[in-house]
Amino acid sequence: RFGTSCADCSPAARPTMNRIPSGLCLLLACLLGLCLRQAAFLLQPGSGGAAGLPEAGSRIGAQPFSDSPELLAAEEACSAWDASVRLLLGATLSAVLLLGAAPARADVEDVVIAVDEKGKTTSLTKEGVVRGKRLFNAACAICHIGGGTKTNQNVGLSTEELSGASPNRNTVEGLIDYLNNPTTYDGLKDISEIHPSIKAADVWPKMRSMQQQDLYDMSAYILYMNQVIPEKWGGGKQYY
Repeated sequence: RFGTSCADCSPAARPTMNRIPSGLCLLLACLLGLCLRQAAFLLQPGSGGAAGLPEAGSRIGAQPFSDSPELLAAEEACSAWDASVRLLLGATLSAVLLLGAAPARADVEDVVIAVDEKGKTTSLTKEGVVRGKRLFNAACAICHIGGGTKTNQNVGLSTEELSGASPNRNTVEGLIDYLNNPTTYDGLKDISEIHPSIKAADVWPKMRSMQQQDLYDMSAYILYMNQVIPEKWGGGKQYY
């Protein structure tokens, strides 16, 4: 958690709506076509289907309907075909339902990130996410992998925990302020010498080359991850 000592560590999107994939749509269309074809076949006179089957008790030649090998073979073929189509339709319907129930995956540009407490927001590009992740992994992940906190498993970098800090840390500006001059969770005590910071860059070599834009990118990445995987980010070693 921001505000938790890292002395034990060596200093070194809004979600879019679900879309059914085009491949799945094509599969559904093919299965529908097969069903229609089967229906046409069964209704075709002389096919052995409903329109082509004699009524019960009628005879073909000298043989009863129930003893006709041709009709029995046709019935078995239709039954096997019918079972196969129903199985495929059931499997496809299950896949569609599961896909519809899955959480929506956000496009990068659609994830809204709070910049300040006045309501200003921003969004990241794919390149921005990659850059923020690289900076976070280099400077923060040794203690905060997956948004958790190795030195204090009770708190991490989730939106809820960032919001509970004083001052508030759930905005880009709030996180930048913390990385420049970190304080305890209640904001009463300076901890710049036991948590990586620009203020104590002489103690934290990895912070010496950090520019304010780097801090911005890292902060935006932290808040971005809170949006796209909120159930995992901040979970620490439970997921990572």
